[in-house]
Amino acid sequence: QLMENRSQPSDSWDGGAAMAEGASSSKQGDSAAWSILRGVFSLVVPVFPGEPIPFGPIPAQEVVVSMLINILILSSVGYYLTRSEVLLKIAGRFHKGELRDEAWEERRIEEEGTADISPSKSNEDSKEADKRSGGRRRVLRKRAAPELLFIFVHNGIVAIFAMLAWLLHSPSLALHACCLEVAYEVFDTASMGLQRLEPETLIHHIVSPIVIICSTQTSVDFRVICHMGFCIDASGAILGYSKFLLRYSHASSSQVYRKLLWTYAVLRVALPLIDTVIIVHNTVSTRGGFLRVGTFEYSDPNAILVRTDWTQLYFWAIAVLDAFNLYFFFVIRTRARLPPHVCARVEACDSY
Repeated sequence: QLMENRSQPSDSWDGGAAMAEGASSSKQGDSAAWSILRGVFSLVVPVFPGEPIPFGPIPAQEVVVSMLINILILSSVGYYLTRSEVLLKIAGRFHKGELRDEAWEERRIEEEGTADISPSKSNEDSKEADKRSGGRRRVLRKRAAPELLFIFVHNGIVAIFAMLAWLLHSPSLALHACCLEVAYEVFDTASMGLQRLEPETLIHHIVSPIVIICSTQTSVDFRVICHMGFCIDASGAILGYSKFLLRYSHASSSQVYRKLLWTYAVLRVALPLIDTVIIVHNTVSTRGGFLRVGTFEYSDPNAILVRTDWTQLYFWAIAVLDAFNLYFFFVIRTRARLPPHVCARVEACDSY
């Protein structure tokens, strides 16, 4: 009996230990579930607990070197891909029999100096236009098929770099992703020329580098920059490929716009607006509030924008980009609601 009495506390202790272990496992399970939930939430609103990992200020030399290297690489690759049929052949494998002849003939006709081959023109009109031009080279008004596909490739790569920088906790990779975006703006401006660039495209090519350069001087968490870069470039890749399908495939214009509508609304409008609020709030709070925005100076001697009130330019540039994104959302929504035959006609007229 004495032995049985002595064994009772041991049994009680084993039961308590089991209960404690069960509670600990339950807490670990709750913690893991909360971590997953918080990770999913950060994909929508990139706010992170703990110490932020600031993106800048980044020394001027580092920014300039990264930008020059990316411009050199992207210009070399872009020049080759936009003047060859490599991307077009790859796309043709995924759309066998679905691409129009203009996708293959347009660049060749431009290089040979013949007339415009707009689908809205008949053969007689094309011959007459060629006769009026005297056989001289005619500049295309809009982007050719390889140029639209290169937009898809470039934006896709930048989106992947931005996501990898986030996952690897690498601000330096985020900088290279941003500089790669600036490199495309420079290359596309030089490649298209002022004659082919539309006014809104030219404004975007000017404003986008301003936003990126100013971002390198903020103390915003670099993951917020990665989040915005991923959203903008992922939607840019989808938009570029959609334009390719609209112009050079037999896909229904109305269906393409309907599929593009909500993807564009989420990735190009809603999520970047959330990032904008976070960036503005962080920048203003760092500089002591709205009343002190014009008086704060960075003490870092390596900062690019020292002794200047650059935040006004930064906020203005972000506002312009957000306004452009919202405007194009309404354009896409309007075309998605058009009857299929009207949408196809509008797209055919808008292609040239």
